[in-house]
Amino acid sequence: MSLIVSSESNDKTRTMVPEGPHVARCTAVIDLGTQTQEWKGETKHNRKVLISWEFPEITAVFNQEDGEQPLGRSLHYNASLHEKSTLRKHLAAWRGRQFTDKELEGFDLKSVLGVPCLATVMHKKKLDGTVTDRIDNISALPKGLKCPDAVNEAYCYAIENHPTNWDRLPEWVKRQLEESPEYKAIAGAKSAPEEPEQAPEEETDECPF
Repeated sequence: MSLIVSSESNDKTRTMVPEGPHVARCTAVIDLGTQTQEWKGETKHNRKVLISWEFPEITAVFNQEDGEQPLGRSLHYNASLHEKSTLRKHLAAWRGRQFTDKELEGFDLKSVLGVPCLATVMHKKKLDGTVTDRIDNISALPKGLKCPDAVNEAYCYAIENHPTNWDRLPEWVKRQLEESPEYKAIAGAKSAPEEPEQAPEEETDECPF
């Protein structure tokens, strides 16, 4: 084994989505269950959802066998349509209209699967000094602007329907999900061994009551 070391990192370089607005298409809506996070010294527990998009005009080679594939990015949201929530703000801009009172009673997020949008990307410096590309805003496609056909098939994952589409989730998403109490409860119950079948009781002529 070689003991030669250098200052260069062996980590793969992240292919960045350029800053600015880009056509994108929703590829996944994922229920993350209740997640715990620290914010300004407080521990918060919020039901979360992850929405992912592909950028069909921005591609890179991740696997030589597949050739060029669109870059994808995701955003975490609180699973709420509260008037101050980011999810409500983004969905309203994406749809091009505000929610009706009826829609606010219950909006099915699966309806955005496969729907194109205009995603504005910003490059932001993290606390460790590295720069990442992040979707800063979502809006409807301007009139006349077309989005190429989808490359990846859109899918939805809901904890209550586990394990449907579990195999399509990235490993980092699975790790987040496995920490949620909803996942632990449902996945644990569905993976528990079935009760052994008992032999039927002998029939008698006695009245049971």
